Amino acid sequence: MGYITLDKGAEGIVELVFDQPGSSVNTMGLEYDAAMKAAVAEVQAMVAAGSVRGVYVRSGKPGQFFAGGDIKEMLEMDLDVPAERKQQMFEGTLATKAPLRTLETLGVPVAVGINGAALGGGFEIALACHHRIALAGVDLGLPEAQIGLMPGAGGVVRLTRLVGMQEAITLISQGTRLKAEKALEKGLLHEIAASEDEMRARAHAWLLANPEAKQPWDTEGYKMPGGGPDHKANQGLMMLGPVNVMNQTRGLMPAQRAIFAAIADCARVDFDTAQKIEARYFLSLLLDQTARNMMTAFFVQMNAISKGASRPAGIARRKVKTLGILGAGQMGAGIAYAAARKGVAVFLKDMDLAAAERGKDYARQACAKNKRMTDAEREALLALITPTADYTDLAPCDAVIEAVFERRDVKAVVVRELEAVLGHTALIASNTSALPITELAEASVRPANFIGMHFFSPADKMPLVEIICGEQTGDEALAAAFDLAQQLGKTPIVVNDAPGFFTTRVIGKTVSQGAQMVLEGIDPVLVEAAARANGSPVGPLAAIDEISQETAYRNGLQMKADAEARGETWQEQPAGELVRRMVEEFGRKGRRSGGGYYEYPEGGKKHIWPGLKQHFAPNGYKKVPFEDIKDRLVFAQCIEAVRAMQEGVITSVADGNIGSIMGIGFPPHTGGVFQCINAWGLKRFAARARELAQAYGADFEPPRLLLERAETGELFR
Repeated sequence: MGYITLDKGAEGIVELVFDQPGSSVNTMGLEYDAAMKAAVAEVQAMVAAGSVRGVYVRSGKPGQFFAGGDIKEMLEMDLDVPAERKQQMFEGTLATKAPLRTLETLGVPVAVGINGAALGGGFEIALACHHRIALAGVDLGLPEAQIGLMPGAGGVVRLTRLVGMQEAITLISQGTRLKAEKALEKGLLHEIAASEDEMRARAHAWLLANPEAKQPWDTEGYKMPGGGPDHKANQGLMMLGPVNVMNQTRGLMPAQRAIFAAIADCARVDFDTAQKIEARYFLSLLLDQTARNMMTAFFVQMNAISKGASRPAGIARRKVKTLGILGAGQMGAGIAYAAARKGVAVFLKDMDLAAAERGKDYARQACAKNKRMTDAEREALLALITPTADYTDLAPCDAVIEAVFERRDVKAVVVRELEAVLGHTALIASNTSALPITELAEASVRPANFIGMHFFSPADKMPLVEIICGEQTGDEALAAAFDLAQQLGKTPIVVNDAPGFFTTRVIGKTVSQGAQMVLEGIDPVLVEAAARANGSPVGPLAAIDEISQETAYRNGLQMKADAEARGETWQEQPAGELVRRMVEEFGRKGRRSGGGYYEYPEGGKKHIWPGLKQHFAPNGYKKVPFEDIKDRLVFAQCIEAVRAMQEGVITSVADGNIGSIMGIGFPPHTGGVFQCINAWGLKRFAARARELAQAYGADFEPPRLLLERAETGELFR
């Protein structure tokens, strides 16, 4: 059986059915190109013979329509190609578009039945059909921008002509995914059906009733919705749009720039010329390193994580029906709300019932802000959260997440009291950002069931959970924690126990570099600007202000005490020295305490605290190359990630890349800490690291693992 089959019925309707052999989904690659070209040519011949009244396009895979372009094929392409090869690729892109153009201009009506997600290339196929019907609840859209690309099979051209420039720019540049119901509202669909049989029947009926159907842009007198680039209504978009794109992406996301330009250019010309313009912009992105980075991280590696690459094999999946949470502070309350949103019953425990009720208030306030929820939905969600001060209420829980104060002695007490009532197979997870799980597990009588689950604040919004295995953590506990994270809608990464684990350890290096540069007398405004220029959401100084200097100060005291308890000599790092002075000498404890590195005037814009210059650069700021500041912030994290891999703290490149982006805000266009090194080139990266080490210290010395891979050319995969 081939990729595409054609089935002509008695009514004269040809069903064009996608069913890629050997694949769970249909993708748009070389196999599709050959099959689609042949199938459409055959249909064209049938139409010419007068035996076809309409075409119904559908998928032969249950619940799966079309997944889009073949990313693996794209990643196999060489980025550095000669001009002759680029011309061949351009012609190949036009050849991929050609059957879709033929399909929509056959002279007979064409309908599509969308029985599952139609994203990227799949939705581009749907846009080439005159009538689009989808099952309720399926996802549709052109999400290519999220992996550094843009539509290349006519999606830009058709969507712009369908909904107008302004709507197309929003949908395509943001990579928006819409449910069928929303797509219907926006005019991207014509009908919604409840079943595949109903969808097929409706499509056939429409085909027979509309023999003269054409695309809007092929109809005489067609005008683009909202007008073209020269229309008065679009003048502001044309003048300010490129500036807004640059401001929003900081010039680091080529896809958004290309999408804006492609839409504007395509709207000025005829359909066939627009197809060529789209192809050129698409190829410019396909051969760009940024797209390679983002496809690797957000498609290949994210899919691997989602499918359980870091989850122990052979262990049945578990679903938590009742979740216990110890500690109703901001973190515990956020986790409780996240769980209730997924239909999980939660017992939220604190020292007294009033404190537990205050924790539930977080969910009450979040529900009140959600205008899309009905009163019944709010009541149902809140009913799932039961505040309590009694440990016995947690007895029936399948899992308990401990989210109490970040102190070892406090955590030890609550674990002992919890285990006195909890079932023997229940999972116990400690939410901590740095305390060693192996040591915390010493308080447990069942350390095989004890694991770390590091949620990021705010817990209901941040998408990552870092799962930390202690020395005695069992595979059953790891699998259960992995399943729980996914059940809560989070992306789990798995690491081994060590001070700071992976994410805290890695982000700690850029925070440390920020502190060191302040101590060196470098202008803190430049430090923060360098972080933003790299693509980080905030600078290292602003990050600590949000966490709070006081929290960092207490963590530093705990780390010092831990080291001394192990008989180790404590060496205070620059970040620790600066935080200590900020808290002890200057009373600058962070944003919530009135100010830290920044001042936060009421009703005004935050700005760097003048005391930084007064106390650390009284004779004027030290002049250093801006590129050095930028590289120090990025290289410190990448090199520490390699050290963590060398030490066995992290074993998966995918977990490292996704964890660094989703957990600690590493610039997404780089593809993560390890992909950033790959993109630089390992030898070039190691050479630059040595330069930085010579100028700025041992944090930049390339680790043995990096040097070995630079020598062999083995990338971090």
